[in-house]
Amino acid sequence: MKPRLFALALGLATCGASIAAPTINVDVLGQVRNPGAQALPANARLSDAALAAQPLPSAYPLAAAWLRQADQLAQTRLKAGVLFDLGQIEERADRDPDGAQAATALAREIDSMPVTGRVPALLAARNVEAALSQNRPLADGDRLVYPPRPATVTVMGAVAQQCMLDHVPDQAPSAYLSQCPALAAASRDDLYVIQPDGHVEKLGIALWNRSPASTLAPGAIVYVPLQASTLGQTAPDLNEEVARFLATQVLDAPGVSL
Repeated sequence: MKPRLFALALGLATCGASIAAPTINVDVLGQVRNPGAQALPANARLSDAALAAQPLPSAYPLAAAWLRQADQLAQTRLKAGVLFDLGQIEERADRDPDGAQAATALAREIDSMPVTGRVPALLAARNVEAALSQNRPLADGDRLVYPPRPATVTVMGAVAQQCMLDHVPDQAPSAYLSQCPALAAASRDDLYVIQPDGHVEKLGIALWNRSPASTLAPGAIVYVPLQASTLGQTAPDLNEEVARFLATQVLDAPGVSL
């Protein structure tokens, strides 16, 4: 090969080698064999990150969380709105002292919770690979968290004190309430269940609106809502918004900071 042609061929080969395929970085944390940043193709999907991470047998896929920076702003606004509404109820202490007490306690709990950017997703590696509609595209900066399986259920909201109770298979959500005394401002008609995958369900617990039987998975949250008379016209949607924000939370995973 002539020197000029050889130099041209060498230059083209070098140029081609230097143009790498675009990638994104996804952080995978918790109970996985390969924790840390994963460099994935720009068109990677949830299954790609899950398979690269290799969740351990100790991982609890039902509570695995997909955290997106793009969703943090909306959740920040949701949290701020909840705290504002609770503050409005607190200011009516002279007219509704029981409601103000419940609002103060709930505001303290909500204020301590992080804005995670969590969005609902199926994150069991092989299951999400097979479920095309669930296998959504990833974005640079996304995080996947695989917590260990817990053995408790949390009861919070309009209760004297947040309770972390042993999970009992097939026990009705309302049965947990007997171990966690409700405040005077608590609704006697409804409660909310937030399953560890982020699914939210409103359940009727009074005789007139009793919902069909429902059970909780380990790691679920039972939110005891404020009664309608406490919400009034000030914050009629507050309970739904609290439940939505609780659904963005992530189970504790040792060594993982949100």
